[in-house]
Amino acid sequence: MPEQEKGDTSVENEAQEKAKGAAQDEAQEKSESPAERRPEAEPKAERAKALPGGAAPQRPSLPERAEAKAPAREPPPPGGIADLIAEALPDVKLEAYQSLSNVIVEIDRDDVPKTMPVLKDDPRLDLKFLRCLFGIDHQDEGLEVVYQLLSLEKGHEVVVKTRLTQDDPRVASVASVWKAADWHERETRDMFGITFDGHPHLVPLLLPEDMTDHFPLRKDNPLAEIEEWQGELLKEAPGEAGETGEEEG
Repeated sequence: MPEQEKGDTSVENEAQEKAKGAAQDEAQEKSESPAERRPEAEPKAERAKALPGGAAPQRPSLPERAEAKAPAREPPPPGGIADLIAEALPDVKLEAYQSLSNVIVEIDRDDVPKTMPVLKDDPRLDLKFLRCLFGIDHQDEGLEVVYQLLSLEKGHEVVVKTRLTQDDPRVASVASVWKAADWHERETRDMFGITFDGHPHLVPLLLPEDMTDHFPLRKDNPLAEIEEWQGELLKEAPGEAGETGEEEG
């Protein structure tokens, strides 16, 4: 075969291959759904237009939550610590019920001064260890002070709660009963604005000394919504990190 004819045949074959490849690409593109097609990278200039005037992106709103319902209160087992407290304090009106791990006793705030020394010193109760003291904001239903008490000798634990009103958030201090209550009460005053009458030195512990009208853990705190949103993000972060760690491992 002459050299010219060989060259013509090679060029013709190459053109046929290109045409065949283009036809296959066109058929594949038509068969793909829009979701399967990879969008082209959006230019930076186009992304900037999504925020006119350079405005910061809006923080997503929190999903609506179903109203939490309080579980039914179950009476504590007979012959337990609740009955001992009732016997030791016959003049105190109290409501006792069983939680998952301990007995909860609710008392009136006016009964705190005469109740707490008995809980600590009565040999049947022996609740000498104050594990923690903190506040809870129930909004329209008022504030609550929670005392977690433990007997190292008897091995039982009791949670005492008392409710305060929003317009008069004060209760007697128990710092003279448990020394550990000193700093706990100062911290609770900082975070919730609860006054502990009779405290020896109720000055700010965590906040500046001149900040006496801002209570970070109250639900009417102006930053509460932002803090809640940040908390939701922090809950998601460990899961994402764990997935990444599994992939790397």
